Amino acid sequence: MHNLNLEYLKNKLNSDLLEIYSNGPISLVNPINYVLSGTGKRIRPILTFLSADACGGNAEDAMHVALAVEILHNFTLVHDDIMDDDNTRHGKPTVHQKWDNGTAILTGDAMLSLALMTLQKCQRNNPEILKVFTNGLLAVCEGQAIDKEFETKSDVTIEEYVNMIDLKTGYLIGMAAELGALSITENSKYCSALSKYGKLVGRAFQIQDDLLELYSNTKQMGKSLDSDYLLGKKTYPMLRIKEDYADELNTSLKNAGDNVELGKKLIRNILEKTKIKSEIELLTSHMINEANQLLIKNDLLSEHIKNFSKLIHNRKK
Repeated sequence: MHNLNLEYLKNKLNSDLLEIYSNGPISLVNPINYVLSGTGKRIRPILTFLSADACGGNAEDAMHVALAVEILHNFTLVHDDIMDDDNTRHGKPTVHQKWDNGTAILTGDAMLSLALMTLQKCQRNNPEILKVFTNGLLAVCEGQAIDKEFETKSDVTIEEYVNMIDLKTGYLIGMAAELGALSITENSKYCSALSKYGKLVGRAFQIQDDLLELYSNTKQMGKSLDSDYLLGKKTYPMLRIKEDYADELNTSLKNAGDNVELGKKLIRNILEKTKIKSEIELLTSHMINEANQLLIKNDLLSEHIKNFSKLIHNRKK
């Protein structure tokens, strides 16, 4: 195992992202660099580096896949923001808000091309890397499609919701971990274990996100929060309340009317009074523990990945 300097890798990733696309029509160069200079947490590429390190390789050898993963993630956000009509991302205006929908669609399309071009530079396991990446891309699109379908479906179950977030969020985080392994090794046992670890962490991450959105403001989260409620989006806490306290939920939302903040306050009251909030926190904790146990079984739980799991578990935004 090599020395792992995550601060150096993150800085290099950030500077490399800004060199991905500098020559082209200015109407494309500017929005792409605007997106890639965002202050996101970079959790997916960081997990790519950690996976490469856990497999005994030099994390820097995973730079191309880490870049591709982050470009893909940002591509999905650009298009998601148009679909959800969100106006803030990473603490600044979304692309369609700053420019227009046409520019945002084209920006996302070009970013997907750039992600695939970056992947082509991978030296090891390239066909397998491309296969995992394209499967991940389709999974994210399917997850987003199901999420949109849920907006007009009143009887979504928790099981259906978990399946959707596994595709939309979990698959991409699992892919980030698997690609980090593939950039270093052909060991399918390692790749599979890291993929499953990432998917479980991704599931916990999204359920946490659902809860955090009820307790945070736009400034803390760095993205629009109101749209999920105005669009009638299904989130884990809302579905869990609906399971046992549907009447109370309906009354709260009716009383809130179009006042999103009041609506969130009333939902928080239900979550705390019924102890559903504690139940959700315990659930995500179990998921992250299960993910760690998977890696322990395969001798892959490095100190760095353990810290990554803790970081996800304890995040406040």
